[in-house]
Amino acid sequence: MRKYLEVGKISVKSQITYRFDVLIGCFMPFIRVFLAYFLWRTLFTDKTEMGGMTFPMMLTYYIVCAFIQRLEQSNGLVWEFAGEIREGRFTKYLVKPVSPLGHFVFTSLGKTLYHLVFTVLAVGCVILIFKGQFVGPASAGSLILALLIAFLGLLVMILLNYLTALLAFKFTDITGWHLLNGNVVDFLSGALLPLSLLPDWMQGVMRYFPFYYMQFLPASLYLGLRTQEAFFGLLVMVIWIIVLWGLAEFLYHRFRRLYEEVGA
Repeated sequence: MRKYLEVGKISVKSQITYRFDVLIGCFMPFIRVFLAYFLWRTLFTDKTEMGGMTFPMMLTYYIVCAFIQRLEQSNGLVWEFAGEIREGRFTKYLVKPVSPLGHFVFTSLGKTLYHLVFTVLAVGCVILIFKGQFVGPASAGSLILALLIAFLGLLVMILLNYLTALLAFKFTDITGWHLLNGNVVDFLSGALLPLSLLPDWMQGVMRYFPFYYMQFLPASLYLGLRTQEAFFGLLVMVIWIIVLWGLAEFLYHRFRRLYEEVGA
């Protein structure tokens, strides 16, 4: 574990060089919050509640989702990892005393830890802008559960991005796969639209998949909603992490045979 913690520390240190870029980047996801504000302000003109949420709750939902979304930092590593496979630089992982998956995970977590400071600053600015319309956490217990499930969701997203990067062993260009992965996750996780607005049968099916628990449930728990789903959500996420981790290891060892050390 110590060597993987060192990988994470190196990742944090490498981000310090790009402090201004990180600061600007932390505010980008909150553009969606401002767009959501004007959209839902119009939709709530004749209504006081939609999908079990008032307008302040809906606005808070998008702020929490933007916060969680910004902490996911493995998207950029997909391009880096895939580039190393194509250009023959992947060999370095074959001689290092760490697994490529472990390196990918802890590098991502290191970037997340560094971005957390700036993201909290961005959230603080957004809350000041919408002062009086931002809803605080329903309780300390719901906040803790929301953070725990959000962290597990972060691990799931890292594993999904790692699986996408592995496709570089078989495909010269994985752009389409990566964009498909990102767009599908954005919709199914509730980042674009609260899943409570979908039909009940669809919500029931989605509860067995990890996307439901990446952003929608943590944001709902923060607001004090769907607390009865928290422990089932923890179980589902742990199972999916085990499945995805096993799949990642299996595919890596299978695809590694295709690597020729001069580009794939």
